[in-house]
Amino acid sequence: MSLMRRDRDYFRELVPMRETINNFIEDLFTRFPTFSHAGEWRPSIDLLDRGTEYVIRADLPGYAPENVTINVLENSVRISGEIKEEKDTKEGNFELRERSYGSFSRTIPLPVQIKPEEAKARYKNGVLEIILPKVEAPKGRILDIEIE
Repeated sequence: MSLMRRDRDYFRELVPMRETINNFIEDLFTRFPTFSHAGEWRPSIDLLDRGTEYVIRADLPGYAPENVTINVLENSVRISGEIKEEKDTKEGNFELRERSYGSFSRTIPLPVQIKPEEAKARYKNGVLEIILPKVEAPKGRILDIEIE
């Protein structure tokens, strides 16, 4: 009987566990956006691919459209906004105060280039929708070989 020495790569064996923990933490911060970025509030978004365009939907409850800024670049979209806190209330004293005030900024990277000049946005019932037409990918061509 011969004994074989096996050099084990313990770090490689830990990769699946590390990926599982990373996915858990990422899911935690995605599902509970209030915890991300050290307590900074970030709106929840959906990014839809409709083939020729992307659509971003962002939940912005309580934000007025005039207090929201959208900066569209070829490969990303930055949404920022602000809600001012009601400092003087003539209605009485607060017994409970849970509503959020302040500003936010969120940048959404896009997988492909878009046409910023053709982007459109609309706001309805606290949901911001941004439509971003994609740049058409160059199709290329097949070359004929010249024979000398």
